Amino acid sequence: MEAPAGYRIRADRDDDYPALLKVENRAAQLFRDHGYPAISDNPFASVEDFRAMAAGHTVWVAVTPDDAPVGYAVAGRLGRFLHLRELSVDPAHGRKGLGAALVRVVLRAGKAEGAEGVSLTTFRTVPFNAPFYEKLGFAEMPLGGAPEELRSTFEREMPPETDPSARVLMTCRC
Repeated sequence: MEAPAGYRIRADRDDDYPALLKVENRAAQLFRDHGYPAISDNPFASVEDFRAMAAGHTVWVAVTPDDAPVGYAVAGRLGRFLHLRELSVDPAHGRKGLGAALVRVVLRAGKAEGAEGVSLTTFRTVPFNAPFYEKLGFAEMPLGGAPEELRSTFEREMPPETDPSARVLMTCRC
C-alpha cells in the first residue's frame, strides 16, 4: 500500500492495539487547541475499549521502518458506503502525508468493495478535520438528504458536549 517515504501501510495485527491506543490518545490531545477539550479529556480508557470500537471493521496501520504503529484508519461497511470510523496519526509523525495515505487506502477499499462512496463524520472547522478531507475530495452531505444509516451514525458519533452544528457528515464518491 502506498505511503510516504519511510513508512508503509499494512493490515492490523493483534499486537498493534496497545500502540494504536497510544496513537489515538496522543492525537486526541490536538483537539484541546481547537476548542474541544472534551475529546482530549475522554480518551479510550483501555486497549479493550479500543478493540471494541474497531470490532467488525477493517483496520489499516501506518508503520515506521521498524514496524512501529504511528497511525491508523478504521472503516466498515454502512449501507451503500464504506464508513471511515476513525483516522489518527501520532502528532510526532504528523504533516508527512500519512493521514492522506490512509484515506486513499480507504477510498481504494471502498471502490474495490463496490461501495457508492466513503462516508465520515468530523468537525467542520478543525483544520485536520473537514478542511483536510475536502482536499482529498470529500464534500458535505446534508443530513436531510442522507440515507438513514448515515444520519443515525452522525448522531451516534457525536462527541460529548458538542454542538451538532460544529460537526459535518461528508462523503467522497468512489
